[in-house]
Formats: sequence, C-alpha cells, structure tokens
Amino acid sequence: MTKAEPAAKWMSVDDLVPWEQNPRLNDAAVSEVSRSIKRFGFGAPIVARKADNMVIAGHTRLKAARILGIDRVPVRLLDLDPVDAKLLALADNKLNERADWDDDQLTEIMRDIDPDALAGLGWTDEELQALLAEDSPESDTITEEEPEPDFAIPEEPTTQPGDVLTLGRHTLHCGDCIEVMKGLDDNSIDAICTDPPYGIGFMGKDWDCAVPGDAFAEQALRVLKPGGHIIAFAATRTVHRLTVALEDAGFDIRDQIAWVQWQGFPKSLNASMAIDKHLGAERVVVGPGINAAAKQRHHEKHGGESGHTYMGAPAGPVITAPSTPEAIYWNGYGTALKPAYEPAVLARKPLDGTVANNVLTHGTGGLNIDGCRFAYGDPAWPGPQEEWDVPNPSGEHLHFSTGQGVSGVGRGDSRSTMHKLGRFPANLYHCPKPSRGEREAGCDELGAVSGSDAVNRKPDTAGVNNPRAGAGRTASTVHNHHPTVKPLKLMEWLARLILPPSGGVILEPFCGSGTTLAAVERIGEEHQCIAIEMEPKYCDIIKARWEHHAQR
Repeated sequence: MTKAEPAAKWMSVDDLVPWEQNPRLNDAAVSEVSRSIKRFGFGAPIVARKADNMVIAGHTRLKAARILGIDRVPVRLLDLDPVDAKLLALADNKLNERADWDDDQLTEIMRDIDPDALAGLGWTDEELQALLAEDSPESDTITEEEPEPDFAIPEEPTTQPGDVLTLGRHTLHCGDCIEVMKGLDDNSIDAICTDPPYGIGFMGKDWDCAVPGDAFAEQALRVLKPGGHIIAFAATRTVHRLTVALEDAGFDIRDQIAWVQWQGFPKSLNASMAIDKHLGAERVVVGPGINAAAKQRHHEKHGGESGHTYMGAPAGPVITAPSTPEAIYWNGYGTALKPAYEPAVLARKPLDGTVANNVLTHGTGGLNIDGCRFAYGDPAWPGPQEEWDVPNPSGEHLHFSTGQGVSGVGRGDSRSTMHKLGRFPANLYHCPKPSRGEREAGCDELGAVSGSDAVNRKPDTAGVNNPRAGAGRTASTVHNHHPTVKPLKLMEWLARLILPPSGGVILEPFCGSGTTLAAVERIGEEHQCIAIEMEPKYCDIIKARWEHHAQR
C-alpha cells in the first residue's frame, strides 16, 4: 500500500515566492483576512508550485500571515509546469467569482448567531443589517429587500498625507498618530483628550477594528508631563482593553467618565423571531410598522400610489407576531441592551512627588473642579432633583425647582454644602448627540454628499430609514460626513477639566472631524491643541470647522 501524501506541510513564509504577475488586487481584503486568521486560524492551506515555491493561490493569506507575524503557514505543494500553475491561479480566482449566496439560507444561519460574533467575517455592517433586517429592536418587523449600497465618490481633498497645517495657535498633522507622536518632545504635553476608534467594526470600517494599543499608550505616557491626564473614549465592551493598555504603559487609572446621551440604537437579535426562522415557521403579520404606516399616509395624502406590499401590508417594515409555541415562550427576549452612554478612561501620568510639588513644578496634576461644576439647572447633571429656596454660604439667595440639579443636596444632606458655582462635577456628563447644524457649521464650502451616501445606503429604502444606519441618513446633503462626531459641549467640558488655568497644550491624536480642536479654540485663554488625523478628507473638515469657531 502506498503511503498517502500529506495534504499540506508547514513552511516558512520566507520560503514562499509570491507570483510577480498576479493580476488579482487583494490589498483591500488583507485586514479582514488577518482578523479571520487571528480568530480561526488557517482554514485552507496556501497552494504553491513544488519546483520553485511560487504561490498559486493564497496571496492574501500570505500577506495577512506576515502582518500578524506568523512565521510558518500550511502549504499544499503541486507538481505543475509554469503554464499550468498560472492557469490554476487564474482559475482559482475567477471561479470563486462565479459562486453566489443563497440569501435565505445565509440569513437563517446568521440569525442563529449573536450579531457581535458576525463582525469581521467580511460582510460590512450595512450588508449584515440587510440580511438581518427582519430584526427590529423595538418590534418584530419584516423589511423589503434592499438594493446594494451606492457609494458616493468623494471629491479630492486639498490636504495631503504628511501636511502640517497651522490653524491659528493650533497645529494639525495629517498622518499616523504614532509616527507624529514620536516626533513630539518628552514631557511636552499638558493633557490628552481623544475620541479614538472603538474597536467594534463601526460600519464595517477597517479603522475601527481595534482600540489603540500598547504603542499608543507608551507614546502618550512619554509626551505627557508628570501628572498630566488623558481622557480617551471607547465602547462599553472594549473600554477594558484601552484601560489595560494605558495601565500597562504606566498610567494611574483614576476613573471612568460616562457620556450619557440616551440616543443609542440597540442592535439586538430578536430571540422569538430567530426561533420561528429556525423552525421554518412563517410569522403572522399583525400590522404595518411605524415607518411603513407613515410612508403609506404620506402617499395617500399626496394622492400617490402606496407602492409595493408585503403579505398585504405596506412596503417597508411590518409588525409580526410569533407563530410557534417556542417563539411565543421566548417572545420579548433579545440579546442586547439600549446603549445609552459611552465610557471614557480618565488616567494620569504618575506624579513627581506630591500633588503640590507636581502642580508647582510642571503645571499639571489637578482637575479643574470649579471650572467644570454643573451650574444649577444644567441638564448635564441628570441625577436626583429637589426643590430648594435657601441662601448659600456666600449669602446669595438661590432657588432650585424640579428638573434642576442641586450641588450634593438630597434628603438628609446639609444645605451648607451648596456652592455658588454649582454642583460638584461628577464622573458622568449628560448631553445629546450633536445636531446636524452643529456638525455642519463651517462646512458649507466643502463638497457634499447625500445623507444616504454618507451612510452607504440607497435612498428611499428601509435601510436608510433604519436608525442603525447612522446620523444624517435622511439629510438631503451632508458636508461633515465623519460618522462619529462628538458634541462640542461635551468636549469643551472634558478639555477644561484636564487643562491648566491658562496656556495649556492638549493633544488629540484621533481628531476625526475636529470637535476637540474646536472645543479648545472655544475655551480660549490661549490654550493650544496639537491635532492628528490620518484621513486627508477629514483634515479638510477639521480646518473648515476651526475657521468657523475661530470667527466667533
């Protein structure tokens, strides 16, 4: 009996030779394949020609392995002449294009899996939403089929990679934050306030595949002055990774600040609906969804046709009821809570001696408590409310009614603790997400895209009407198309909290569309922001927003 030849052997990546004439453009897929290999390992070997180790199939996997630092990979060696090797390489890529998906079967598989586990498999957030569109977080709905997204072609940005822009007293670097930070002097920054990637694969974007790690934390520690603070945002399920990176670098973790905005949209898998789908049962349509009903009324009001119908209901989402006993039993169950707040790490570089010595020597180490108090009646404090009409220690007569925050006063508390400037600042801050007007201020001269293009959706579809698609999705035009803009009010409060009384330098390594820089400009008192943003198109937005706020 002839001994069977092994299907693959483990080889050093340095021994493999990529096909120099490879016509397949695969760079865009390398990051996703890297995440897949890191998560699952090698599901298929690289195929190479035995005579010279030239790669026939698996160039993307080979690039991913090198990025991940993997030294040895599984390889299937085939005894082919050069012509057949090239023909197989072409066939391997082209035949893969001929395959298609059974969307019903694919959706059924995906509905049995927690949505979080589907991230990083190659589907964008929009594609997953379309496949899982029956799952409405607020009700059981079925949506019409959505066309493929039509991506806008953005105008060429005026800023170029490597540019360093002077914006008044501020500086904007267009480049990689780690490389730019390496060029900053030791102990030269008073504070860092930043809104980095959350590491949740937002909208399927590669830039959001991970939170900042060790390299960022080490540079942040180096450039900060002793006692300097950093405030960095993350998602509720990834903030621990950012915290550990900062702690491992040498930061003292001081607190966690919550931005309370109440407006997050829950990405919850409807357990009852998943069960009916799993059992092959058809859901009972009990009425049109809110969006569908509104659309129907609009058509009728203007004398138009109602459009397509789905099982007798208007086009768009419809409310359904469970069909099987198992689905009825689990009706009302899902897999996620409404995301009502976003956390930020508050950390401090170790002090040089005592707080007093550090403040006097380096001008850092303290938090601006009085400058960040919640004025009485400021909704930034959403905590216990009372009604008071009493003089405070300074003799001023102050009145507080229901709906207004009181400084540390509750039943049994001493009224003498009240401060004329307001409530002692808490480790949370309540304000809504920025309005479209706030996001767009100053950007009128920039090239615009439609709201649907900004969120990579087809206009007038169920997908673009879904709140999951993102802010601005229904706008006619969008100039500031950055997907994750923080409110100015929030970033002003945070920057003021960690800056010295005057002349402070704050670093924003992930400047996005420039909210932190604009906030520092608005604070005034000669504070300076050193901002870094990798994407030239966003640097243009940063510049436009700064010009608007500098003219105030």
